[in-house]
Amino acid sequence: MAPRTGAELEPPAPVDLVILSGFLGSGKTSLLVDFLRGENSGDTGVIVNEAGEIGIDGAIVSDSVADIPMTLLASGCVCCSLRSSLVDTVHALIEAPRPLGRGPLTRIVLETSGLSRPGPIIASLADPELVRRNLRLSVLATYDCQAYAGRETQFEEAAAQLAAAQCIVLTKVDQVPVASLAEHAARARGFNPLARIVAHDDRAVAVREAFAALPGVQSGELALQALFAAGRREVGMPHPRIRVWTGTPRAAMDWDDFSMWLDDLAGFCGERLLRVKALLKVSDCPEPILIQSVGTTFGMPRRMAAPDGKDVLVVITRDLELADLQSVAPDGPVSLQALV
Repeated sequence: MAPRTGAELEPPAPVDLVILSGFLGSGKTSLLVDFLRGENSGDTGVIVNEAGEIGIDGAIVSDSVADIPMTLLASGCVCCSLRSSLVDTVHALIEAPRPLGRGPLTRIVLETSGLSRPGPIIASLADPELVRRNLRLSVLATYDCQAYAGRETQFEEAAAQLAAAQCIVLTKVDQVPVASLAEHAARARGFNPLARIVAHDDRAVAVREAFAALPGVQSGELALQALFAAGRREVGMPHPRIRVWTGTPRAAMDWDDFSMWLDDLAGFCGERLLRVKALLKVSDCPEPILIQSVGTTFGMPRRMAAPDGKDVLVVITRDLELADLQSVAPDGPVSLQALV
């Protein structure tokens, strides 16, 4: 067997998988179609998941945009029943021949069912082959300004979608007063102070910013800067059932102590845990460790070079008070307090 060349040893070019989430009727398909009609979508493939037997959203996308590789996953919610099919579909899109004149595939947008939670989807995509293919994940969520007041009956799914997002884009903005956009942006930030909020009455600007520079394609330094900013940010108009906490190490701790605390936190909270994001120093590692979770799905810890060496820990929960969290590990290595 001939030795592999230097080119063959290079890792494959990264592919960004954007999980486009948002509750039923919140404008996901319209946002996706408007993006695909733009000039920067030629390197994009699309997967549409719908809970019903008939792929209506897929038909809308296919009819609206030509020459975009698209696959429909119907007859089930991808976060519940179609995990292996999703992994196979991502593989197929990456390997498929590109249309004549098109460059390599660099982005896949997965439009999820309005009932899907991002956490299980992310877990299903932790496939070793996809990791080797340099797949990078990010979550984009839609916030329906017109229907916000009626979302309480669907709170569980909507809250999980918004809390998981790196970017939240306000939709139906043409159906509410322009002066109310700042109020809606503050409400969205109350669900997730870690997210970038896109709140524009100019549709073209909103679409461009929604898909631009998501954390999946940003440098680690920019992601850490966003994390530090969230730790300092005041949260305006928080949702009464959503609470955002910051954590402070009580003393120097090693990785085992901190990971055990995270396990206890996830076990206690269950589905009430919406997000964890932390950059902390531990005594048995020279670099700070970056830890992220969507729900109780934790990504692989990463060693990072911190911009200013500061510890930051943000936890987002629902239907829990400080006393509840303090009961998990009263003498644990981390002290939580409300982010105000």
